[in-house]
Amino acid sequence: MRTALSTSMSSAETLARVSATGRWNGRVTRRVLPAIEVDLDPTQRAEVARIWLTQAATEFRVAGSFACVETSLRTLNADAGLIALAARAVDDEHRHAALCEDVAGRLMGRVVGPHARLPRQRPEHAGAPDGLRRVLWVVGQCCFNETFASAYLSVASEGAETPLIARAVRELLSDEVDHARLGWAFMQTLSAELRRGLEEWLVPLAIQNLREWRHIELPHDERLAAHGIPPMDAAQHALTDALVGVIIPGFRHIGLDTRALERWAAGGAPVGSLP
Repeated sequence: MRTALSTSMSSAETLARVSATGRWNGRVTRRVLPAIEVDLDPTQRAEVARIWLTQAATEFRVAGSFACVETSLRTLNADAGLIALAARAVDDEHRHAALCEDVAGRLMGRVVGPHARLPRQRPEHAGAPDGLRRVLWVVGQCCFNETFASAYLSVASEGAETPLIARAVRELLSDEVDHARLGWAFMQTLSAELRRGLEEWLVPLAIQNLREWRHIELPHDERLAAHGIPPMDAAQHALTDALVGVIIPGFRHIGLDTRALERWAAGGAPVGSLP
């Protein structure tokens, strides 16, 4: 069934959270989104829409995580440019939620939101001093989660053929790359003491973040890749590549001792329990 849809399908509640003073002045994108050509049967279309709506819920939760990142950077007296980027990231993630909800609505031809409200996530990092705990929140969210997000969206972008879906994935990816860079830039500013303290937390941070990504629910259906839903195997392979090819070398380049992280990754990067 091929259907052309062009009307915005985001709920008013979701759009209201996009700041009128934000990056695109209250819009989810600076570009005009193309109409969508849906070449899916009703069951497939509903499944793709469900996954995009689930993504909206995840993006909304990440906005709360970046509010924590911004507060942590302010408390740590971080560079003003990094604080400003963290503040922008909060609005970016609200835009992402609205955009994903809009895509889900266009797929179904009706408003499908508001998306679910997932519980906030902020690891306790028990035993870490307050300053180091705030560093862990920034590094965990940016260096780990946003790098994994960039890897996932990269493989989603490779397969996306539907014009609207391809545009939406690129919008998400361009922001997530910036959000990851925030963490890596912040790492460059850490004192030697905080870097040493961070080293023993690298494996727990990796497990906490990779566990979330390992548990995403994706169908084993290559036909849905054209609509921004990569097969589970491809997504998991991209996450492993990001860990081994980006995250570990990134920490090593900054001067951290990554040997424990490398051993964990070489052992299959198990995420069942903390070491």
